[in-house]
Amino acid sequence: MEIASGPVEEGRAAVIPFGMYRTRMRLRSRTAATTDTGQADTPTQSTLVELVGHVRPQTNIREDQTVNYSEGTFDTIEIVVPYYEGIRTGYLVQVYDSINSATASTYYEILSISDDRNKHQQLSLRCRVAERSILPATSYTADIYLQAGGGGGGGARDTTRGGGGGGGGGAALSSLTLVSGTSYAVVIGGGGAGGVGALRGTNGSNTTFTGATAAIGGGGGGCGSSSALRDGLAGGCGGGASGRDALGVGGVGSQGHNGGNGTLPDVAKFRGAGGGGTDQDGADGNGYSGAGGDGGTTIDGGVEKYGGGGGGGTVGDLTPTTGGAGGGGAGGAATAANTSNANGSPGTANTGGGGGGAGAAETGSTFRNGGAGGSGIAIVKYAGDPQATYTGTMTTTVTGGFTIHHILTSGTLTA
Repeated sequence: MEIASGPVEEGRAAVIPFGMYRTRMRLRSRTAATTDTGQADTPTQSTLVELVGHVRPQTNIREDQTVNYSEGTFDTIEIVVPYYEGIRTGYLVQVYDSINSATASTYYEILSISDDRNKHQQLSLRCRVAERSILPATSYTADIYLQAGGGGGGGARDTTRGGGGGGGGGAALSSLTLVSGTSYAVVIGGGGAGGVGALRGTNGSNTTFTGATAAIGGGGGGCGSSSALRDGLAGGCGGGASGRDALGVGGVGSQGHNGGNGTLPDVAKFRGAGGGGTDQDGADGNGYSGAGGDGGTTIDGGVEKYGGGGGGGTVGDLTPTTGGAGGGGAGGAATAANTSNANGSPGTANTGGGGGGAGAAETGSTFRNGGAGGSGIAIVKYAGDPQATYTGTMTTTVTGGFTIHHILTSGTLTA
C-alpha cells in the first residue's frame, strides 16, 4: 500500500490532481465528526482507508491551479469514490496524484457527503483545504536501529597461514522524534573488501541516520603474510586474527564483541580466528580454524539476526568454518590436493555480516582472498499506520500496531 507523506509545510505549494484521474486517498478522524445523516460519531485515533476514485474541480478552480497553503486559500474540490460505510463529514483526506505515487496533496476536510449509492454505488465528497489548527499531529517518536557494514576477511598464503574472519558491523539503537515533512538522510554502510592474497581485510563502512547514533563498520580480518598484518582490526565488532610465528590478536569491538585470537603453530599450521559478532566473541583459531561470533536480533521482533562475524580460514582441511549467525561468511577451506574453495565467503547483504577469512593449503605459494563484508541496514519502528516515505529501497510491514521500515539502500526518509 502506497503511503502519503505528512501535511505540507508552511509556504509549500501542493498541486491538486484535478480531472478524471484515478487517485488514492487517506482518511483520518480528528474530533467528534458526524455521519452523513447528521448523527454524532466517535472517531478513532487514526482511520486509514485506501479507495480509488476521481477528483473534480469546483466551478471556481482551474485544473492547473496550485494551492499555496501559506496564502490561507480554502478552495473546494469534489471527490467521487465508491460507497464506503466509514466515511464521515469532518474527516481529513489526502489525495494522491496517481495510482503508484507516494506523493500526496495537502489535507482536505470533508464538508458534505452526497449519497448516491442506490443509483451508482458511489459517494460525492465536497472538500476544502483543511485549516492548520485541525491537522493531525506533526511529529511522532520512532526507534532507529542501525547496522553497519561488516569487515572483510583476511587473505592467506596458500601454505600454512589462514586469514582471520571479518568482524560484524556494529549496531546502534536510538529513539528520535521525527517531524512530519522533514527529511532525514540515511547512509547504509557497505561491507569492507576482503584481503587480496597477502593483505588484511578492510573495515566496513558506518551506517548513519540524521540525529541518531552511528553504527561503526566491522573490523577487517588479519592476514598471515607478515607479522605486521596478522592482528585483526578494531571496529564495531573486531576482526579475527591470523596466526603467524606467534599469537595474533583479535580486534576490539566498540559496539559489539571482539575478534578471536590466533594460535601458536600446530605442526606449522597457523589457523585464522573468527570475527566478532554483535552478540558473541569470535572463536580463537583452535583446531582447524575459529568460527565467527553470532549476531543479535533487532527491534523488528523477528528471529533474523544481524552482525555475525566471519569464520576464520582453515589450514589443510576441506570443511569450511562457519560464519556467525547474522550473515557472517564462512571461512575458506583448502588442502594441498584441493584449493577450489580456499577463498573466504562474503557476508550476507543487508545484515552487516563479516567476510570469511581465506583458507590455506599445506603446500604451494598461491595467494587466496578473504570474503567481502555484507552491507548494513537501518530499521525504523513507530506506533500506528505508516507515515514515512523514502527515496531509496525500503520495505514496510505493519504488525502488532507498529509500522516497521527496513531500509536497504542509502537515500532520504521524509517523516
